Amino acid sequence: MKIGENLTKSLQLANNTTAVTDSVFKNLLENCFAVLTGSPEPHNVNTLYNSKPDLMKELYAALLSASAEFVRTGQNGEQAAQFLSEQCGYSAAKTALYGGHYERSRAEIEASLVNIGNYLPHVTDVTWKIDYIIKSSFSDSSGGPLFRIGLQTEKYDSESDGKKIEFVTFTCDSQELQDLVYKLKDAVRHCQRIGSEH
Repeated sequence: MKIGENLTKSLQLANNTTAVTDSVFKNLLENCFAVLTGSPEPHNVNTLYNSKPDLMKELYAALLSASAEFVRTGQNGEQAAQFLSEQCGYSAAKTALYGGHYERSRAEIEASLVNIGNYLPHVTDVTWKIDYIIKSSFSDSSGGPLFRIGLQTEKYDSESDGKKIEFVTFTCDSQELQDLVYKLKDAVRHCQRIGSEH
């Protein structure tokens, strides 16, 4: 586990009991774990700052960073609480509160971390086929060609700890396919423009 000296010092700000009361610490933890699991913050952050906004913002950022690092390195709630107790000097009440929030949210945070980076699904292959309907039981007139598009995607699967291949298939008419092609070309141009700026 890599918790740097600066991060440890920032975590120790929770020991300032005049600025960080137990209720404020509890609300900070609830916001922290809500953000890490992708939920909206239950408490308005501005109401938590009291008279020390810089201190509270630093502590909040440290709690977010440390919690993500604990999950990333596979620490359980007891190990995380032990670090906070031994290295940061947290009281038994604060470590117990942190450990409880951590254990309840750890699986969701782990799932969020797995989808960061190269683990988002990406297209690895495309197949297509043109069908032309001459006559159907629904209509006597032809509607033009139908395009059957198949996208093969690769995604990291946490259960098998490897790549998972999924297929996405859809059918579209000429106009819909043309719209898709234009949107993809526009995305490529936008990415190239961003790439040339840096």
